[in-house]
Amino acid sequence: MILAFAHPCLVVPDLERACEFYEQMFGFKVLSSEGWSDSPELDNATGLVGSACRGYLMKGHNCFLELFEFSSPDDPRRTPRFPSANETGIRHLAFYVDDCWLEYQRLQQLGGIAMGVPAGDAEHGYAVYCRDPFGNIIELAEIPNADESPRSLPGISRLAGEYEV
Repeated sequence: MILAFAHPCLVVPDLERACEFYEQMFGFKVLSSEGWSDSPELDNATGLVGSACRGYLMKGHNCFLELFEFSSPDDPRRTPRFPSANETGIRHLAFYVDDCWLEYQRLQQLGGIAMGVPAGDAEHGYAVYCRDPFGNIIELAEIPNADESPRSLPGISRLAGEYEV
């Protein structure tokens, strides 16, 4: 039986910078440190050979986020690139925000990269795609309607900044 969605993981080239960005931009806090090296068992689990990494599991408003920085193996066939938003695979992390334009500016001040400008309207909200400092695509979006609000999900009674009465 599936119990719950656990977390997405982002592999980044600078773990400390990524941790700082996700703390400052989205309010994530480090829950635990993790990592390994010289572990045939974890190599078997990941399909890698001679892997070594360190990482953080971070806790956010209503989700967890894992960040990994691998020091091994180095794959000479791998070339760094920024995939386009329409390529197959996990392409973006979406965050609901209360003011898309304000958070769009703040993301850029923290080292994020704009891919466009917020689009939408006051009735349905605004949304925009950006990149974190490492090229991962982030969507900043205002909640478009009550059906898409996280409050409509089981177990979510309030959003960040809302207090229980």
